[in-house]
Amino acid sequence: MVPEEGTSSEDTFQEHDDSPLTFPEPENVGRRRHRRRAAAALALALGLLGIAVAVVWFSPLLALRHVELEGSDLVSEARVEELLSDLHGKPLPQIGADDVAQRLSQENAVDEVRTRAELPDTLHVEITEHPPVAQVTGDDGVELYSEHGEVIRGADDPEALDDDSYAVPEISSQAALQDERVFESVVQVLGELPASARAELESASAETIDSVTLELSDGRTILWGGADQGPAKAEVLEAVLMSEDEALTEAETIDISTPSTPVTR
Repeated sequence: MVPEEGTSSEDTFQEHDDSPLTFPEPENVGRRRHRRRAAAALALALGLLGIAVAVVWFSPLLALRHVELEGSDLVSEARVEELLSDLHGKPLPQIGADDVAQRLSQENAVDEVRTRAELPDTLHVEITEHPPVAQVTGDDGVELYSEHGEVIRGADDPEALDDDSYAVPEISSQAALQDERVFESVVQVLGELPASARAELESASAETIDSVTLELSDGRTILWGGADQGPAKAEVLEAVLMSEDEALTEAETIDISTPSTPVTR
């Protein structure tokens, strides 16, 4: 082709020297690149999170230094501190409720344990105790028992437990004190009573497992019988304590061993 007038052959060549063609990236290649970037970002985030968790988990700045105790009446604060002493200095994130409960379970009085950490160095411990249901006084002092027949507090001086909070009946009969089966029967009966009813009792005794007798603080005697039908007998006893009927208030003995047909004497 002949160049136009005023146009060199070099100019004509440059006009037709187009850049190399660019092809669109295949879709699957883009997806793979995007996944690699996302995976790298996730790995970085997890790595940073792991470092942060490790710092918190092992940080001496979060070491346990103080224990705040709630709900402990039968177990002294000094005893709780003693049982938890090996946890002091351990980072709070490493201390679980099970760790605390396991240590406090050495005390029979402890029923349930709840914990709450307060950063940077305080652990709140809330204890729910088994209520005392019976008291036994002997030559070595006085002991309080739970509904499971376990000693939950003892004292050399009976006056040390002379408190309205521990107004529980005394197990007084020798048979109950010497025969484990009879003792367990009496404790089971007392454990089925509501606290308001136990507070009205002076003592409990039994010669056999089927002859539990309760002495009320007003002088009346309740013949309970065996540990069977406990809830029904407890309802009858509550009704007796609340009643103003002279047949009940003036009776010396009330037999509720058959709860459907109580008998007064």
